This record gives sequence, structure tokens and C-alpha cells, in this order.
Amino acid sequence: MSSKHLTPAYFYTQRNSKLTIQDYWKEQKEYWYPKLYENKNPKYLDILSHCIDESNFHYDKKYIKDESDNLGMWDARVNHVSGYIGIDKSKIIHHDHHKCHAYYGYIASPYRNEDQLVYTMDGFGDGANGTVSIGSPGKKLKEISRSANCNIGRMYRYATLLLGMRPAEHEYKLMGLAAYNTHKYGKEAYNVYAETLQVDGLSFKYKTKIKDHFFYFQEKLEGQRFDAIAYGIQKRSEEILTEWIHNGIKETGIKNIVMSGGVAQNIKANKLIAELKDLNNIFIPPGPGDESISIGAAFLEYISRTNKVKSLEQISGYLGPSFSEEYINKVIKDKLSKEFICTKANNKDCAKILAKGEVIARFSNDKMEFGARALGNRSILADPRRPDVIHRINKVVKMRDFWMPFAPSIIEDREHDYIVNPKKIDARFMAVGFDSTNLAEEHLTAGLHPFDRTARPQIVRKKDNLKYYNLIKAFQDLTGVGALMNTSFNIHGESIVGSPEDAIDTFTRCGLDHLLLGEWLISKK
Repeated sequence: MSSKHLTPAYFYTQRNSKLTIQDYWKEQKEYWYPKLYENKNPKYLDILSHCIDESNFHYDKKYIKDESDNLGMWDARVNHVSGYIGIDKSKIIHHDHHKCHAYYGYIASPYRNEDQLVYTMDGFGDGANGTVSIGSPGKKLKEISRSANCNIGRMYRYATLLLGMRPAEHEYKLMGLAAYNTHKYGKEAYNVYAETLQVDGLSFKYKTKIKDHFFYFQEKLEGQRFDAIAYGIQKRSEEILTEWIHNGIKETGIKNIVMSGGVAQNIKANKLIAELKDLNNIFIPPGPGDESISIGAAFLEYISRTNKVKSLEQISGYLGPSFSEEYINKVIKDKLSKEFICTKANNKDCAKILAKGEVIARFSNDKMEFGARALGNRSILADPRRPDVIHRINKVVKMRDFWMPFAPSIIEDREHDYIVNPKKIDARFMAVGFDSTNLAEEHLTAGLHPFDRTARPQIVRKKDNLKYYNLIKAFQDLTGVGALMNTSFNIHGESIVGSPEDAIDTFTRCGLDHLLLGEWLISKK
């Protein structure tokens, strides 16, 4: 099949991983503007032909007709899976995108013994971008609202692109930047967003109609400061989400909230939702974006076959691959040159190194984290008392934007010493922001947001990750600080390291001092 038969709907499944920032701008200017404003019909994949490798795809005679042909899009996906894996099409089953999001959050929640209100929110999937469902113990979810106008993710996406960052990847940068501005200086940008999308009960409507989100906001925000735009979109997103959640609680009387989907990763909004007076608990599972819908789909298929909602153990943050010490030893022998010092090290040794202000990358032989948050097993660790270490990590390891905060990993014994969490919100997955205590200002200064001093903590429990807990405990025994500063083990723009080979490669290419690889401490001379 030639590229002329392909369409935006089909290509969308891979565009987030292939398109550069320049490609996204090209898409807006050369496809969407002529299509929406000039009544033209440009060929989408002719414009982005340089992004296409047709050898990766399998087709039959069913072609997608246009970007709104959802049935055709499903046919194309089924054909692709069938051809790629080599199985009969009849064995391929698909489930609704937002139901998959909802069921993943539902089965992962620690509050399954009580009624839950399950929200999904994302850019788009199967004709919707926001749903609300009721979950009762042992029963299927009952969807009570579905909307294609929950455009928080879409608005945030285009704000990201307008500021020269990569959509579907760099939204977190706007969230971190937003805290540096205030309503006094960001109100004009905020007002632009406040005049558009509105909450309407459990659904949404527009105060001002918009033909296209990108070009509308490009025109209205022209001349606004970059941090004012970040403030405006973040504040309006917080208002919309808190009102939407509040309306659900008021309508149903259910005070336990579960959130799933890409927009559920807005940590600052989650903080305000958690603080709602009429809310008891909020839970955001690890990896709430599209990486987890396969889990929801598997559960939906189980329900469809058995008509049972089986109670599962709570989902862990560690679902990835693990490696034996024997394999790690072999990789060290084969891949590590003699210019490095390699010794067996215990937690006390590592605590002493960290307390001296040096940085350790930790690659545990235990299971890798699931989702975007490093939870200690594939992490870069440092003394959280030292703000100078932030600049060092940013300069020689992460190469990331100076305004972005790091996060603290706090052992469960010290949670209430460092974060304000009167409702005992589950804080194991760096999914909710919290105010910090005065002691945290002293002990965790490098792990707090530099401007508003909030924390995005990972509470480390013994039963979840004993080895990581013991490392932090050793640091506490030496320093009195029951936490470490934690960021993902990767160079900026690269994936989190996934194997011992990746760990050694990344370590040798950046300015890290030490690599804790399994039980081995590898140091640069």
C-alpha cells in the first residue's frame, strides 16, 4: 500500500514517537491550517512522508477512508497485528480505550472494598477523552458520563507545542514551570483559557467556540511570556479538574476517587484534588497513561468471559524485568573496561558516598519500575540536603531544564515528618503533590520544588522494596535524614535504562560518579 492510502487516523498510533517538534509545527501549518481555514484537502502523509517506514506495516484490501473512519482504523490495526505476529484475525479482540483506562485504575486501587468514583481523562481514544464510572465491590464498573469535550489534554498539548516543546512528552515541563509565575503576571494568559472550556456537571461545554485549539490559542496568546502561558494553562487545568471531581462527589456521594489516563499525571492538579474537603481518598496508579491500557484490556476480557469481577492483589509499582546477579556479573566482565574501579559495596558504603555529596546511579537486580516514574530501582540518587547537587546532575547527567524539580524518596517511618498528608493519601508512585514541612525544608531542600517548596514524594515501604528501604535507612542512620533525592536513571531525552548493558553505557557517557549495579559499586577513577 502506498502512503497515499494512509491517513492521520492510522498514522496517529505512531506519531508521538516519530514526530519532532518541527514535524508537529509542519503538521499544523501544512495540513490542519489549509484543511480548516482554506477549505483544501492536503495529503497528510505526503506532508510527513519522511516519518514513514512502510516496511513495518501489514495491510489487506481494507483501506481507511479518512481520519474519522474509526471502524476502518480498527480494521487496519487488526490487519497489522495479524500480519506482524502471524495469527488469525479472529483471535484478535479489542476493548474500548477509556474502559481499559478505567478498569486499570479500578483494579489497581487500594480502596476496592469501598465504592469508588473512577475518572478517566486523556487526549483522545475511541471517540472520547473523559469518562466517569462508579465502582462497587465485586461489581462491574457503571459508566455514568462519557465526553468527547474533556479537552484539558488537548489544550495542554498545544500549549506545550506553542512554547517550542514536544507534545505528548514535555507537558510535565510546563507543569514545573507554571509555579514560577503568579496570577498578577499570568492573569491575561489565564483569562484566554478561562474563556473557553467549561465544566458542565459531569460533562463539558465551551463558553467561546473554537474552530481549532492550536491556531486559536496561538493568536490569543501572542506576546505573552512563556511562564505566563504555563501558569495560565496549569491554573485553568486545575480549576476544571477540581470542579469536575467535586461535581462527581456531589452527585453520587462517593468520596473515594480513582484517576486514570494521561491527564491523571498532572501532579499539581492532583494535589488540589486531594485537598478537596468532600474527598476522602484519591488514587492514581503507576503508569496511568496508555502504557497500562493493556492491563485494563486483559481484565475486561476476563470479565467478558467469566462475568466475574475478580478481586486482585494491589498492583505494584515494580512490574518490569529483573536480572540475576549471575547475569550482571557476566555483563560487568564483558562490557566494563579496566579503567573503572569495581568493588562489592554495602548500604553503609553507599550512604557515606552520598553524604559526601557524590551521586550514585542505582540499577537494582530486582524488577524495573512500571510507568514514567523512577522508584529507586532505576534511579539516580543524591543527598537531598544539598541544593548544589541539583545543578551538577542537570549539567553532567540529566542535561534538562533548570527549573524542573527533583523528587524525594522517603521511607515510610518518616512520611509525616516531611510531607503534609492528613488524609493519608497513597503516595507511593510520585503521582500526587504535597506541601512540605519545616523539617523537609532543612532535610529535603534538593527534593522540593525550588519555588513553591512542594514535594512529589515516593513513600518507600518495606513490603514494596526492602532493598531500597534499607539503603535509605542506612543514609538515615548516618545523617538523620530519612530520604534520598531521586530522579530517573537516564540522560535527558533517552529512555530510562532497561538492562545492565544500558546502565553501563549510560554511566560511561555522562558525568556520574558511581554506578550501583546489583551488588557491585562501579566508580570512575
